[in-house]
Amino acid sequence: MERFTQLGAAIKQGAVAIYNDLEKWFSANQRRGILTFVGIIGCVALFSLSMVVAQAHIRQSEYEEIIHPQVTGTRIKPLDYDQEDDFIAKKKAVSVMFAPPHGDQRNKVDAILAGQNDDLNRDFYYYPLVYNTVNIGKKYGIDPTKITFVFFEKGVEKNRLEFSKLEEPETALIPELNRLSMWNIKTIDEK
Repeated sequence: MERFTQLGAAIKQGAVAIYNDLEKWFSANQRRGILTFVGIIGCVALFSLSMVVAQAHIRQSEYEEIIHPQVTGTRIKPLDYDQEDDFIAKKKAVSVMFAPPHGDQRNKVDAILAGQNDDLNRDFYYYPLVYNTVNIGKKYGIDPTKITFVFFEKGVEKNRLEFSKLEEPETALIPELNRLSMWNIKTIDEK
């Protein structure tokens, strides 16, 4: 125990000595001290910013390397990471499949789409739910563990289809996807 007390005292003395040396240096060279401090803050800020930018690039490259090759069929197109808001807002009409990249439901959807790809009447964009799934789920009102197809018109959701709610997905998925863009039929039928 005495050894730790001595070590603590030595560390405290060393820290006080460094502080005193820095204080003397700053008082003798105020301009140089301020510039050094500003330079250190600038370097830390630049490093932090580069880490944020690098993280987004790393995630995008992971999407391209791991998830994009899993996309099957010619009617399903991958959507870039963290670009779904801008993409949806810019398109006049777009259908997006929000889905986890793996799982039984995803395998079933892939098999159905691969087998009946030519029967689809429009392209769908796939946004894999890998990162930030809770926020994306809240933003679009979806369960991030399930596959949900959402049709947007001028950036506003008009219709949606959740794969797990289909009673006979093998026969119902493609017709339901083809009807997804016909969102106003429900309101006409209800009147």
